[in-house]
Order: sequence, then C-alpha cells, then structure tokens
Amino acid sequence: MEEGRSLQDELLSDKKVLKQLEGVYNTSSDVLQKKRVAKDINVMKKEIKSLEGKLVVLGIENEIMEEEDTGIGDDYDILGSIAVNKVREDSKDREIDAITSYLNYFEKNYLSILSEYYIKLDFNHSGKRDEFYPKFMEIKKIINEYNYELDVLNREEYNSIAFYRDKSLVHKIKHRYLLVLDKYFKELNNFLKILIDDNAEGGIIVLNSNDRLILDELERNRKLDGYTVLDTIIEMYDFSEDIIKFLSLPDI
Repeated sequence: MEEGRSLQDELLSDKKVLKQLEGVYNTSSDVLQKKRVAKDINVMKKEIKSLEGKLVVLGIENEIMEEEDTGIGDDYDILGSIAVNKVREDSKDREIDAITSYLNYFEKNYLSILSEYYIKLDFNHSGKRDEFYPKFMEIKKIINEYNYELDVLNREEYNSIAFYRDKSLVHKIKHRYLLVLDKYFKELNNFLKILIDDNAEGGIIVLNSNDRLILDELERNRKLDGYTVLDTIIEMYDFSEDIIKFLSLPDI
C-alpha cells in the first residue's frame, strides 16, 4: 500500500499544478506564454492519466475519487495568474516547480514592500514586520539545499557519491521546505490580518494606510506602483491565503 500512497500523493500534487496551469492559460494575454503553458498542460494531463492507470492496476481507484474531492478545484485569487516554471531543467517535481514559482513571485513583488520604507507601522508592530525578510532568506537556503541534493543524485559526475547517499534525503528536505513555508505564510497571514482588521476599526497600527506607493526607481517589478498601502497589505494577505490553501497542510 505504500506504493499506492506514494502514487496518490503524486497524483494529487499533479492535479494541483494542472489547476494552476489552466488558470494561467485562461487568464494570460501573452500568446507565447499560452503556447508554453499549453504544452505543460498536455504533459501534465499525460502524467495524470498514467498515474491513474497505475492506481487502477493496484485496485485503489475508489480511493482516487475520494481524494479528488478535497478542494483542489477551488479558485485562487492570485496564484492562478502566476506562470509556473521549472526550478531546474531536470526537475520532475511539478509541485516544487509551482511552489518555487510562487515564492519567486512573492520575493519579486511583495517582499521589498514589506519594509519601513513603504509600510510605516507603530513601534510594537514594526519589529514583527521586520522579522519576515530574514525568515524568507532562511527558506531560500532550504531550496538551495534541495537543489544540491538533486545535483548529487542526478548529475553524472556525482554518481559515485550518489551511490552511497540516502535518496530519501531529497524527500525529507522537500517535506521540511513545505512545513517551513507553510509556517511562514501562516504567520504572515495572521500578521497582515491584524493590520487590516485594525484599520477597519479606525486603528492606527498602519500609520500611512492611505498613502500611495511610489516605488524606488531601482525596483524592477512595479506591479504595486500607485497602490495605496492598505490595498498592498490586502493583496499580500490574499496571496498568503492562496499559498496556505495550495499547500493544504494542517496546523502544527
């Protein structure tokens, strides 16, 4: 049954990614991007069909139907518009591809905004806000560790090393990566909700909620340029909601 469980996990992961790819295809106006995504969708559908066939052979097709009804088909406010790219050329884990694509999007569009320069908070909440940047950098170290282990296992020059290594290490690192990521965005989600709720009640935690962002000229990603600070906080909150939903991990 362990083989069946592993196949089911892979199937659910692929279906999550397929949903995201279809969202990108349906919302993108870039012809070249749509062509690339269409190709990925076809590949993913073939993989899903293959996995479903293997599960049928194992006699656990009924379990597949039960697993499918878990909210994977829910729409996402922001993730559906983000292109999913391979983390590396030899990547075979579409869940990691998707999550890392979303993480890159967060870093490029939101992380630098989550600072005193753009969002001014009262003293008690400024310190908490400033914790999110270094914590994010720690998350990036884990994905670098994950990539290193894949190098050890996949690259020809590392074959002699890989022979002696525990291949389950890659899966352990992935699991740790997902747990840390989930914890990070749940903490961020709770923090942003405090700011939003306080503002709705006329509070003053956010000192410049109605100011409009004027992004520094060095900022390459200008998606939020012209947003009010409050709208920016709300969008980051929506993004964190999407990530938490996508990961679908229980609270620890």
